[in-house]
Amino acid sequence: MGKLASKLRIGEKIGFGFGLVGLLFLGVIWQYHTTLQQSLADYQHLQDHFGAKKSHAQEIENSMLEARRVERDFIIHRDESLVVEVDRHVKDVIQRAEELGNIDQSAAQTATSITKLTNIYHQQFLMIVDAWRIKGFDHDSGLQGAFRDTVHELEAMAGQFKVGRLYLQLLQIRRSEKDLGLRYETQYRDKVFQLIDSFKMKLAGSELAQEVQTEILQEIETYRETFEVYAHDVLANQDVSGGKGPFRQAAHRLEVLLNKHYIPDLEHNILQLRRREKDYLLRDDKRYVKMAIQELDHIRAQVEGSMISVQDKAMLTRLMENYQRDFKALVEQNDRIEKITDEMQKAVSGIAMLVEDNVVSANQMMNQMASNINTSSSARENLMLWIVAGAVLLGIFFAVTITLRIVHPLRKMAGLLDQLAYEEPVERMPFVHGSRDEVNAMAESVNTMADHKARFIAWWKMSMEEADACERLEEVMMDASTENKTSSVEFQVAEKELLSAIISRRGLLSEQYREITRLNSGISEKAERLLEENPRGESEVAINTIRHLAKSIRNILEMTAIPGSTKPIVS
Repeated sequence: MGKLASKLRIGEKIGFGFGLVGLLFLGVIWQYHTTLQQSLADYQHLQDHFGAKKSHAQEIENSMLEARRVERDFIIHRDESLVVEVDRHVKDVIQRAEELGNIDQSAAQTATSITKLTNIYHQQFLMIVDAWRIKGFDHDSGLQGAFRDTVHELEAMAGQFKVGRLYLQLLQIRRSEKDLGLRYETQYRDKVFQLIDSFKMKLAGSELAQEVQTEILQEIETYRETFEVYAHDVLANQDVSGGKGPFRQAAHRLEVLLNKHYIPDLEHNILQLRRREKDYLLRDDKRYVKMAIQELDHIRAQVEGSMISVQDKAMLTRLMENYQRDFKALVEQNDRIEKITDEMQKAVSGIAMLVEDNVVSANQMMNQMASNINTSSSARENLMLWIVAGAVLLGIFFAVTITLRIVHPLRKMAGLLDQLAYEEPVERMPFVHGSRDEVNAMAESVNTMADHKARFIAWWKMSMEEADACERLEEVMMDASTENKTSSVEFQVAEKELLSAIISRRGLLSEQYREITRLNSGISEKAERLLEENPRGESEVAINTIRHLAKSIRNILEMTAIPGSTKPIVS
């Protein structure tokens, strides 16, 4: 067990300890994972099937609501760009329905029905768009623009037959003419002239064609001239032949001209027609359609009974027929839009029912399955508590055991370091050569420090002995005579002590040489090991530098060694 522990670093021992604890907890995690996986699988099934059904159903409902909102905006604003937006929301509904159909068989049936109803809704909406396009998106386009242009043309033409004021003015002129013939008073002649001038002014402000105005103006001038002759005869008490004459014939011609361009209350009746038309467009009430047709028939009867030209009658009749045709076509398009809207509403209601049924069914199944999951999870939870308790106890046991394996050597090493600080310890830390354990490496370092201290003390003692021997030899040599210097006993003893000190120093140097050689070999080995790890950049350069320096040191040591011996040269 100790050898195995020495092969591991502290981090590896700690990692091994955590690994053992981790293995225990892996079992716990595995059990927890199994329990959680089962619960998650149940909830995933719940989410993938029933939750997804509910989610897709709500998304379908939201997309459908957006389509209906844009549809209503189109009906209100009649903007064709909104058709594209409705198409986009319809595609979203169909896409969500396809995703719903991929869940299971029942969802696939629901999705098929939703897709079918959505396509029906879309087709009906496009039919409504087409109906509005025919009807006209505004009052200037489609059927609305057509009958509006027709009725404007009818109103413009009706202005040409608005001669009621002129006809009434002519009747007032004739009445004053009769008053002159009955009463023989100058005031009635002057009144006729005033009325003629007023007639001319009204004629100039009328909407009659210029050629018609010219013809009427010629006749009124003829009437004025002939009436002036008649008035002179009347005021002169001459015979006036019962008030007859050229002026009377001119008045009759004027009356005929006015009757050719006069349809009583035509403009008023056209305004009544427009009123009924606007009532229908505003209120969408069919009774106003009937009223508008009645007004149109009344105008048609007025035109037929008038004395206007055949060409004018034909033109008015054509305009009224065009108006009636376009107005009825617009009513038909409104009926079509109403019918299509009802069918579209049925499709939307069908989609809403399918979505609601799908959500209700999903909610019921989710509640039932959630109850089953809670029951099974409670049983698994009790088992997990027992497994966790056992794993905690085993983890504590392994943690304490491994911690003691690390703490005890460190405590012993601390005691050795205390001895090393104040005395020369004899005891050394046990360690294993080649071990990767940092504590073992620290023990080796502590032993090395103890050896260095012992070596230093030995060197110091030897140096002191050598110095003492040299000093004694010097004293002997100075005290003895020259001829007796080499034969003196004291000299021989001093010389022997010096040689002994020199030999001891040489032995110490040999030991240091071997120690340096060993340390240098260790540096080379570590450098080679680091290079095997394929370092890059500055690290590789630094390691190569260390290796070359170690080789240089080795070469220097070999150069200083005595040939045939591992001892260095000592002078």
